[in-house]
Amino acid sequence: MKKPSGTRVNIMIMGIVVVVLALGLAAILGYGKARKQMEQMQQAQQEQEAKEAQITPTQTVTPEPTDDPTDPAVQKKNLITEIKKAVEHNDVKIMTADLRYTSQEGQVEAYTQEDVAAVLLHLKKNEKDYQAFVEKLQDESVIVGEEEGIQYLLLTDSNLRKMTGTEEPAETVEAEIVTPTPTPEGNGRKIAIDAGHQAHGNSEQEPIGPGASQTKAKVASGTTGRTTGVTEYQLNLDVALKLRDELEARGYEVYMIRETNDVDISNAERAQLAAESGSDILVRIHANGSDNTSVAGALTMAPSTANPYLSQEMIAECQKLSQCIITAFCASTGANNQGVYQTDEMSGLNWCSIPATIVEMGYMTNQEEDTRMQTADYQQQMVTGIADGIDQYFAS
Repeated sequence: MKKPSGTRVNIMIMGIVVVVLALGLAAILGYGKARKQMEQMQQAQQEQEAKEAQITPTQTVTPEPTDDPTDPAVQKKNLITEIKKAVEHNDVKIMTADLRYTSQEGQVEAYTQEDVAAVLLHLKKNEKDYQAFVEKLQDESVIVGEEEGIQYLLLTDSNLRKMTGTEEPAETVEAEIVTPTPTPEGNGRKIAIDAGHQAHGNSEQEPIGPGASQTKAKVASGTTGRTTGVTEYQLNLDVALKLRDELEARGYEVYMIRETNDVDISNAERAQLAAESGSDILVRIHANGSDNTSVAGALTMAPSTANPYLSQEMIAECQKLSQCIITAFCASTGANNQGVYQTDEMSGLNWCSIPATIVEMGYMTNQEEDTRMQTADYQQQMVTGIADGIDQYFAS
């Protein structure tokens, strides 16, 4: 084997040296570049950390103070607000629930719904008395009471009417000084009074008239006061009993179809009972209702001349009785006169063999009329009007 010459060896060594130097230089340059990038990254990180270290203080928002429901002052304020709304909406139930007084015996008592209803009507119409009443509620003497979780304002005055400037009902003579009233001399007339509806309706069907193929429910439970919550069957009975007393005082004999709510008497049966009692006429006491809560007024119902179940003579007498009563009723009460409504769909008229009428005293769906019909004063006006109409019927 031929040995390389010395020159060639030197060239090879120099080539190797050059390569090594080149690689070293490249490594040095790469390291410098990498280090520079690392330094830049470290600087950027330090700058970011410096920014984050500069914390800007946040403003603490103070929450709005909220009313403490356990604070008596807050409770009183809320109750007064409820009472204001009750006056605005003629809400007897809310007003009765929110007010109490301390009796002479030291007992906490509720005001009667009759007084509350009268006061609501008065305050709604008299702004001066309303404002004075609110100021009295705000007085320190009025405190908050609670019973079974229900809060109320405890007033010092037991006479809510006097406190609010509401007219007092007609005074009644004390029992001990009442002298016996002589029994009025009978006038020979007998009146049947039917307090419409009953506590529980009966949906069983009965013909709407003698020989009719058309049927309807035997009797319904009636409507309910939109504001007072009083049932129609109860209102009808209250007025019917007062009408009985008024007619008896005028010398009439009275036959009551019902004197309690716990009965089950169909409309046809009521008409037949009235005729069988020997009564001269039948007056059916009812209250009205409407989807339109602004509707108010009174009307009576009578069969039309096309009624297939009654004679023309009987129809004429029913219409005459209805007209006499609605005219006198509205004259006594001031109610809007909606006249005599003629209908042949009423079983209580179609089955009756004596002159009969249905008196719709007012609309329980109307706030003011519903409230008014619960007061003793207005009930007496209604009773007087019906009795006057009966007098006029027999006098004509």
